[in-house]
Amino acid sequence: MAAPNVELVAACDIDGGRLDELGRRYEVSHLYSSYEEMLHREEIDLLVIASWTSTHAPIVLEACKVGIRGILCEKPISTDLAFADAMVAACRDAHVPLVINHERRFDRYYRKAREIIQTGEIGELRTIIGNVLCRRWAGGRWKDHPELSGGGPLLHDGTHLIDMMRFLSGDIGWVSADVEVGGVESDVEITAAAMLRFRNGVIGFIEAGGDREYFNFELDIQGSHGRIRIGNGIIGLQISGESRMYTGFEDLLPAEFPAPSEGAVNPFAGAVVELIECVQTGRTSLSSGEDGRAALEVINAIYRSASSDGRRITLPLVDRQPAFQALIQEKKTAKNIDNDH
Repeated sequence: MAAPNVELVAACDIDGGRLDELGRRYEVSHLYSSYEEMLHREEIDLLVIASWTSTHAPIVLEACKVGIRGILCEKPISTDLAFADAMVAACRDAHVPLVINHERRFDRYYRKAREIIQTGEIGELRTIIGNVLCRRWAGGRWKDHPELSGGGPLLHDGTHLIDMMRFLSGDIGWVSADVEVGGVESDVEITAAAMLRFRNGVIGFIEAGGDREYFNFELDIQGSHGRIRIGNGIIGLQISGESRMYTGFEDLLPAEFPAPSEGAVNPFAGAVVELIECVQTGRTSLSSGEDGRAALEVINAIYRSASSDGRRITLPLVDRQPAFQALIQEKKTAKNIDNDH
């Protein structure tokens, strides 16, 4: 067991069937359909929040009132920045560590990729290209309703992409984006694409969604002297060397990706271990509420840029109102106008 000093004492779900199944599988007898009741009746040290995005903020705020010692919250942190700010502030004031489950931050291969970048093995970082590709979202799930989800593939899958790009290269200064909206089967975007400029000068490109017949998560990290490709089932390192095809040129040649440290837990368990360590030591998490909020801000900036024909949006955002609903409404209006003509 990755965290042997942790006991699962209570659980909550509004779906009674799922709740009963969880209770049977993990031998938990204290089961609730109301998180408020659970938080006020049970003596809980650590709380894991894996519910609809729209519910993250109220659960975190209530947990901070009842003496929870640490919170692991599923990504994305929230549906909009005002809620995210409230979550971060409440946890800070109550001295409650808030860990956001961007689990790749706890993956030893991504940590090794970051180390390779920081030690200069691929030279100066120049460009990061990222994609998280999936089927077009169809109706019938909570994620297809913006009032519950706050956004589409860019928010719910792309938050991992944005967070990992920040993990590897730091804060983002501006974005310019385009978003395609279907508006028939679902009220969320089909594809979001953006150019990013990091504060350190690195250029980034991302695509989320993409209407593919497969799922793919991948980062192509390009430096002045080499390249890393890493993603779901993908790991590779190339270093520049004498060209095998052209005299006087250099190519990218295959190199061995350094072995990560042994003994690391899987990334999902790593988030729990991280939370325990933050509670015990008082240190800030490697995947903090502030990091989750920063990813959400970039995503909001992308939505805002797309709603203004790709205008460059600088960070931090001045207009902090939720951007997704305005984008969807504008795209639908534009489509209706086109159809009328």
